[in-house]
Amino acid sequence: MNENEIREILQALYDTPLSSKNLLVNRDEEINSLNAICFYQPKGVYGLCGETGVGKTTILNFIEPGVGKRVYVRLTEKESKEIIIGDMLYKLAKEIEKHEEKGKLLTTAKKSIEFIIEERSETRSIGASGGIFVSGNFSKTTTHTRKFNIYHAYELLDDILNLLIEKYNRIILLIDELDKEKKEEVLIILDSLKNIFDKQGLIVILSLPFAIYREYAKDRLRWNESGNLENILKDTYFLEPLSNEQIQEVILKRLRKYPDFLDSDALYEIARYSDGNPRDALWISQQIVLNNLHKKRITGNIAVKTIKKITKKYFENSLQLTDLQEAVLNTITQYGNRNIIVKKLEEKGIKRQTAYTYINRLKENGLIIERNGQLKVSGKIFYIISK
Repeated sequence: MNENEIREILQALYDTPLSSKNLLVNRDEEINSLNAICFYQPKGVYGLCGETGVGKTTILNFIEPGVGKRVYVRLTEKESKEIIIGDMLYKLAKEIEKHEEKGKLLTTAKKSIEFIIEERSETRSIGASGGIFVSGNFSKTTTHTRKFNIYHAYELLDDILNLLIEKYNRIILLIDELDKEKKEEVLIILDSLKNIFDKQGLIVILSLPFAIYREYAKDRLRWNESGNLENILKDTYFLEPLSNEQIQEVILKRLRKYPDFLDSDALYEIARYSDGNPRDALWISQQIVLNNLHKKRITGNIAVKTIKKITKKYFENSLQLTDLQEAVLNTITQYGNRNIIVKKLEEKGIKRQTAYTYINRLKENGLIIERNGQLKVSGKIFYIISK
């Protein structure tokens, strides 16, 4: 491979949300469902849940219901609930500023932008008149940040949404990157916004942590009792991890100009490492390329050696496994059924209760994964423990 070909391959394997459906794999059902909600439902807040890197932003990119006004907001400032809501208001206002030429909506957007900038930048430093304490070689300056006016932010956000609905009749508000926050913090934010988002003609779709989906499902299962999430979210959609075959398809679609660069065994190893996560598949694919720049073709053996080298570099020093943990993990690599795994561990002299305890702990720590009732060692751990 020459330098230009390597550059093209790395560019193709670069992890970025998709904008072309030609590269999309197995997400049509979720996209069609969300577009139907945006088209038919009168209002409501909906969650798009899944593991980080599974493709939530890509799904949001393809939500185009063909009615109303679509507004995409990507959150970046996340120090606190107040800052997140302020960032939401600021990004929404900036989108309006880009597309509106005049009118009350643009005026309110500009007012909101000025308010957020002022709130975020205004600090008061206590200076030499007593604010600086000096003792020997030690000095300290005390800085006080004015508390964010969250109530005015709520008012401005409410005004902007009402004006948007008044002008366009139907608003599809897509809010991305909320899935990076802790479940408890997200619940507080959603609860504080539920009345503002409860507007005829407003559909809100948020990317949310996987833990939110689990809690929402539990709420739905309760008989004759409403959980907190049911009062906020009308529904949630969970993006399942891709299968090994689908991960291989993701890679092949991106490398359509170089279809033979990775042989079938190499594709299998990449999929095995990724655990169905496209982001992990793309990352390890790039690592394999960068570690084998002189190779014209990547075989399965080359992929295995490189993945083991990479996992050792990134994970082994932070992962100290006991002999018992390794025994449990190695048994799981051979058998997926929990009962069979426990039985095999008992044959090795490990008590039944101990086996169950270790399985549960390893699952909680992310070293093993359970899907469709079957246990498997995570891809990263598999290449560390495999001989």
